[in-house]
Amino acid sequence: AINDDRISVGVPYFNRMTMPIGLTLLFLMAIAPVLPWRKASGELLRHRLIWPAWIGVGSMIFAVVIGARGFAPVLAFGLGGFAAGSAGRQVVLATRRQGWRGLVGRANGGMIVHLGVVMIAVAFAASSSYVRQAEFTLTQGQSAQFAGHELVYVGQNIKQESAKIVDQVLITIDGTGPWAPSLNKFANGNQTIGTPSVRTTFTDDVALSVIDIKDGENGSVTIRVTVQPLIMWLWIGGGVMALGTLLAVFPGRRRNPLDAVSAPVAAEPPKDPTGVTV
Repeated sequence: AINDDRISVGVPYFNRMTMPIGLTLLFLMAIAPVLPWRKASGELLRHRLIWPAWIGVGSMIFAVVIGARGFAPVLAFGLGGFAAGSAGRQVVLATRRQGWRGLVGRANGGMIVHLGVVMIAVAFAASSSYVRQAEFTLTQGQSAQFAGHELVYVGQNIKQESAKIVDQVLITIDGTGPWAPSLNKFANGNQTIGTPSVRTTFTDDVALSVIDIKDGENGSVTIRVTVQPLIMWLWIGGGVMALGTLLAVFPGRRRNPLDAVSAPVAAEPPKDPTGVTV
């Protein structure tokens, strides 16, 4: 703006800027729920954060054990566990005091929203940091191993539709399927458009797309395989956020200002004039 210059930024820039912002937000989400309204002593914060902190450390260790690598994503998993432990602590305390009513109200519903945000943050860190992609050329009946999955090319299926010819490639993934990525050839042009096929599980998404199909008796196909972990948890986290928002709409239990704040003191038994208790 000062020099009247223009610059363009792309995906790497936004990825580089998103990570520190996300880590900072996770840290603040871990600290904020345990802060009192007025003054917080170090001893109070230490008491409230000790178990969430241990959950964060355990999350980092678990992530490394199952194969997570890289400082930023492992730190994101740790801070995610830290934030989830902090929000979960508040929810547990509220439900102990109020039963199921501990889940409703702005404060408690907000903690459910926090848990949903943590799910999304951890899933985003995993899916963007550990995406794997490869291309394979297979003949019918041939298999390939990639990222812990077995892919088998079982055949083709050609469908004639009103405006296009759909050439499907049938692939099984770990014995499930077949999944059918395709090439679509339109009658009114020479353009060919691919349609991917995705298998979704709680652990990862396996996306298949067709690069090329060779004609002939022993024709081969070239496919691209993309594996991204924890994609489903982006949607689950969004659902948890929606649930927390719904719970926050309902009013929580409030103390009646006319209610006594402590148990009444028992009256002393009367005494007779001689001083003896009746």
